[in-house]
Amino acid sequence: MRHLAIGGMAALLALSAAPVALAASPQLAVTLKPAPVTGAAGEGIVPFVDVTVEIPSLAVAAGAPLLRLPLVTNNVQSVAETLTDLTASDSDGPVTLTAKDDADTPTRAYRHWTAARPVQGTLTVRYRAPITTQANPRGAAPPLELRTDGGGFSGAAGTFLILPESQTAYGLTVRWDLSAAGPGAAGVSNFGVGDAASTEALDVEQLGATYFMGGAIHRYPEAAPTGTLIKGFFSAWQGTPPFDGKALMQWTEGLYHHYLVYFKDPGARPYAVFLRPNLVNAGGGVELNGAFIGTFDQKTDVKDFKFTLAHEMVHTFVQSLDTAAEDASQGLDSSWFSEGIAVYYQNRLPLRAGMVTPEEFLADLNSTAARYYTNALNGTPNRDIPARFWADTRIRVLPYDRGALYFALVDEEVRKASHGKRSLDDLILAMLDRRRHGRPMDHAAWVEIITRELGPRGKVELDAMLDGALVLPGEDAFGPCFTRTTTPLRRYQLGFEPEVLIQPKRVVRGLVPGSAAAAAGLRDGDEIVRPVPQDMIQGDQHATLTLQVRRDGQVLPITYLPRGETVQAYQWVRRPEAPAKCG
Repeated sequence: MRHLAIGGMAALLALSAAPVALAASPQLAVTLKPAPVTGAAGEGIVPFVDVTVEIPSLAVAAGAPLLRLPLVTNNVQSVAETLTDLTASDSDGPVTLTAKDDADTPTRAYRHWTAARPVQGTLTVRYRAPITTQANPRGAAPPLELRTDGGGFSGAAGTFLILPESQTAYGLTVRWDLSAAGPGAAGVSNFGVGDAASTEALDVEQLGATYFMGGAIHRYPEAAPTGTLIKGFFSAWQGTPPFDGKALMQWTEGLYHHYLVYFKDPGARPYAVFLRPNLVNAGGGVELNGAFIGTFDQKTDVKDFKFTLAHEMVHTFVQSLDTAAEDASQGLDSSWFSEGIAVYYQNRLPLRAGMVTPEEFLADLNSTAARYYTNALNGTPNRDIPARFWADTRIRVLPYDRGALYFALVDEEVRKASHGKRSLDDLILAMLDRRRHGRPMDHAAWVEIITRELGPRGKVELDAMLDGALVLPGEDAFGPCFTRTTTPLRRYQLGFEPEVLIQPKRVVRGLVPGSAAAAAGLRDGDEIVRPVPQDMIQGDQHATLTLQVRRDGQVLPITYLPRGETVQAYQWVRRPEAPAKCG
């Protein structure tokens, strides 16, 4: 895995609450009217989108919680502080709104609105949401912000859509007003192309995980129907990727159908893939409510990107462990399961389907293994990950890398214990069967299943992994085609305090004497003026890091190889006598 697909924020965003009957739920309607493109279509920007939200069946007292929009969600700034022309009205006329903000946190902070008088019936909220062309000022984050490129725009509802502050589940109707967007413009959401609606009622968190893309965009299939919910695979992308977008989406559609068979899924729901350019950590992405948002830049390697797509599609089928609604970590403490299983299957399932070569499989596996076994913080207990997730890339990748190798170890042990009759696949399908029959698919369920399969050692090994013990699958863990070896690799070393990179003003402190950063001329007190992508380069032994720093009123680039000591790291190689077909 070359790029960190914050993927799932499955723990954060791919919500798994039981569906609510649509017919019994009020219908919330959203209308999006993008501005005319500035510059040539396909090259210009969409500067803003006018938003109308109609919220029915309200009965809210004066001063009571009424509306909300995150100020920050998963380290992404919303439009809460930059939106304009905000108005609201109900059946009694205009409603005056008063805003109050939560304290800033990287994970989630809200702007709340209350009304000076009681609000009754349908509340209509209108405003203008500006669309950015700038990199996320907070640094590493999933591609959720409202962004414009190539004559199109996209964003997650949670970063620009004002929603009711309520526990009510709503049906969602999406309407597009493309009258100003120019000829050929289209609008797409999780629910389909053009005006569309959800088939299930969604709570406010699920509403916020809806994704939208509109304007001068590309689509596959090009003839996808409009106005109705699409069942199965569809995709859209904005900008101009350095690869054949249609060919990549055809490959992804083929893998999607393979997943349907493997996960025993009827495929009745839509599965959408949205692609867009990204200025930081291109090549990764995030899964949101049955859709994947992938990112690219002009250096994105399509072979690597296929594994990102394969990873995120696993999230759609497996999702995350059930967690308590009041879970302060927002599921990050269970991301070892959701991210680990996605990394484990992102290369295993395409290999089985004959959609990647054994060499490509090995390259992806070894990228994960190299990053884990050279990670100076790979002994960090799982319980410490939520608090440090955004502050340090070495912590951020642990659920992915350690989780994947843990599942490889489990697969190896289940195969040996059953004399080849069972595998990890049987355990994952048993977990999914619990959810499909309304039973909890949570940490306790996994403990029950792994203990039943492997006896007491199943829980002992799980607890050891969560406590930070090194995970080491055996020589034959990945089948008869491959075997384990070691190779000297260097640890990732940023060279200064990592938390600097998520602060509003990035002032270097804690410079490590003798580090590559210090040797390149970086100093304590230098101000880093641009976001710094680390997740993409952490697993690449040869990737350099360039910082744009301000010193004495001047901005200068400082480039270095962010590597420290050399250690022996485990890798896997193909056996000379391996059969031609591996999987």
